[in-house]
Amino acid sequence: MSVEKIKEEIKQLELRIKVLKIQAGKIQQACDHQFSGNEYFETCTKCSKVNVLYY
Repeated sequence: MSVEKIKEEIKQLELRIKVLKIQAGKIQQACDHQFSGNEYFETCTKCSKVNVLYY
């Protein structure tokens, strides 16, 4: 496999990751969250969204 083919595949995969992140964000925005966790962070049991409670 040539370097150019590898670079093109990386570019396509990065675009796919970007699309998937957008889709995940939309799902998390529409979710009726049910959080569980501890004093530092909580995670939604439905969509895996994380809220940081302590910095």
